[in-house]
Amino acid sequence: MERSSSASSETAVPNVIPSGWAGTFHSLSYRNYRLLWVTSLMVSGGVWLQQVSLGWLAYQMTESPLQVGSILGVRSAPLILAPFTGVLVDRFDRRIMLIVAQVLVTILVFSFSLLLYLGIEQVWHLYVFALVFGLIWAVNNPVRQTLVANSVPREALMNATALSAVAFNSMRTIGPSIGGLLIVLVGPALNFFIQGVLFLGVILILIPYRAEYGTSNSSANRETSVLRNLIEGFKYVLGHRPTLLVVLMSFVVTITLLGAVFNMLPVFVPEVLGSQRSDDLGLLMTALGAGGVVGTIIMARFSQFRHKGIQSLVSFAGAAISVIILSQVSAFWAAAAILALYQVFAQGVLTTNMTMVQSMTPDHLRGRVVGVYQMEIGLMPIGGVVAGAIATHWGVGTAFLIGGIVGLIVVTLIAAFSPSIRRLQM
Repeated sequence: MERSSSASSETAVPNVIPSGWAGTFHSLSYRNYRLLWVTSLMVSGGVWLQQVSLGWLAYQMTESPLQVGSILGVRSAPLILAPFTGVLVDRFDRRIMLIVAQVLVTILVFSFSLLLYLGIEQVWHLYVFALVFGLIWAVNNPVRQTLVANSVPREALMNATALSAVAFNSMRTIGPSIGGLLIVLVGPALNFFIQGVLFLGVILILIPYRAEYGTSNSSANRETSVLRNLIEGFKYVLGHRPTLLVVLMSFVVTITLLGAVFNMLPVFVPEVLGSQRSDDLGLLMTALGAGGVVGTIIMARFSQFRHKGIQSLVSFAGAAISVIILSQVSAFWAAAAILALYQVFAQGVLTTNMTMVQSMTPDHLRGRVVGVYQMEIGLMPIGGVVAGAIATHWGVGTAFLIGGIVGLIVVTLIAAFSPSIRRLQM
């Protein structure tokens, strides 16, 4: 059972967060959040090494945009099951769940690294690895996001969510570039081995971690059935209009923008930019990481800005326009600059939406509601496969153009006809 500190509960006197840039990294003053943040940094480093390596392997082995989108999509698809893992998050010790998931994923990446070292990999191995990784991640990701809210007081939640995204994106600035360079020098196997080492370190750091803010009574949730727990989570989302609208907005962002950009970059580099170099792919992903760091630091700096609904809508529109512009360029450095700008806006909408969902959800339902929200990552394969199919017939530029236009139309309709989103403040 996770312990709950009455002195630091959500009903305690709010802590004063320094204003301006002095408060940008305020959440790191909490010991347990600091431990969780360091593990997020290490996990991100491993994931971004994997992203560039798996995408490069998929394209080199198949030379098929559709297969690249499918393999990377298979890795994300299991997160469609996040509501089920969210039930477990609300029924069991969240810290122990995170450690167990981390142990399993560490074994997986070490095993895949060995397979690559032996030189016996086949295309179906990529699908199996991506699927198993995704299944484990369907547990890891919701519990990690839920623990963010259990590591800081409520008034620091936006800042903590943004800083967690900073950890994720900061490693994107160097992980893909290092991964691309290592592929050129020694091949992709070492990247997966390094990922395993990072994940092993995460396990050790999580041992002293404890959740202490607003922790739920998991034993009470276990007194009812898993099915009832699951239904309670969906009922809350469907019955709470602001949460429902935020969740649906994130679904659209993922399908129209994220799925296309992340799954089609390994195709965009050779077919539009005319480069066969894996380190060029790494550099573009580094540009995404740099934009993500800037975007999330901005979110952390202005975490006390109350008009979160407007913040999310503006960020969504900016991301869609960026993808439309990306569809029209063929120069490497122009593409890198636009991808960085895109990620500033994308992190704005995703960080804001996660904060709104966490803030509007009582802790005993937090795992399940975060699980429903994180179904959006599981929808990424839909965007990837659709973009891959369009790219196969009409080119990856057309795939980006269509995704950006659809996203822009949707956010315009939401802004025009859903005033409750525009009025959201917290």
